[in-house]
Amino acid sequence: MSEPDTKLVALQRFIDAWGRRDPDAVAACMAPQAIYSASVGPEPGATYVGREAIRAGVVEMFARDKGGRMQIDTPILMGDVALLTWTYHAPAANDASCAIRGCDIFRFEEGAIVLKDAFRKTPS
Repeated sequence: MSEPDTKLVALQRFIDAWGRRDPDAVAACMAPQAIYSASVGPEPGATYVGREAIRAGVVEMFARDKGGRMQIDTPILMGDVALLTWTYHAPAANDASCAIRGCDIFRFEEGAIVLKDAFRKTPS
């Protein structure tokens, strides 16, 4: 398998784990000392380093985004970087939903995910 294929397989495993809302599988997709910079939190955006911390951060994100539906666009791979755009359909009052657009920037080293940096556009 070529290196770009390896990266896309790793990214798809991550996307599938996130879609299943499986924090253990998400963390397992990351390199041991990977960094997850969330789109929300105090820094702005909380930062988690290492699989154990990433798992905890993913649990927090899943709790925050509970009840919504994620739509993932086709990832774009550029060397050691991948860009993933998405829309999160969050529940809102009166059974309505609110669309939040965002993107994740992934960086790979030796075919493994070493960075997930998330950004989101929220309604005002």
